[in-house]
Amino acid sequence: MAQRIYPTYLSFFIFIAILNPQSTFGQDYKRTVITDPGISRRCELLSEKRQEKIANKQRIMAMIERNKHLQKITPENKVTLKKKLEINLGHLENELVLTQAQIQFQEENIVRKGCPGISL
Repeated sequence: MAQRIYPTYLSFFIFIAILNPQSTFGQDYKRTVITDPGISRRCELLSEKRQEKIANKQRIMAMIERNKHLQKITPENKVTLKKKLEINLGHLENELVLTQAQIQFQEENIVRKGCPGISL
C-alpha cells in the first residue's frame, strides 16, 4: 500500500509544478530571494533621498524658467528689477549645479552600497 502512495504524491507534486512553474522553478526571484532587512531599509532611504533631490532639481528648473520668462516681460525702464532677476537667475543656476552634484553623489552611493534591484 505504501508503494501506491508514493506515485500518487509524486504525480500530485509534478502536477502542481506544471500548473505553477513560477514558484517551483524560481523564476519569480523577488519571492524566492532572501534579503537582509537592514540592506532593504538602507536602500529605501538612499532612494528616497535621491527622489527628494530630483524633485528639488525639478523645482529649481521651473524657477529658472519662470525667472527667464519674467526677464523677457519686464519693461526696460525697470532697471533694478532686471538686475535683481539676473542675480536671482545666477543663484538659481548655482543651486541647480549643486543639486545635480548631490544627485550624482546619491546615485554613486546607491551603487557603492550594493542595493539590489535599484534602477537609476
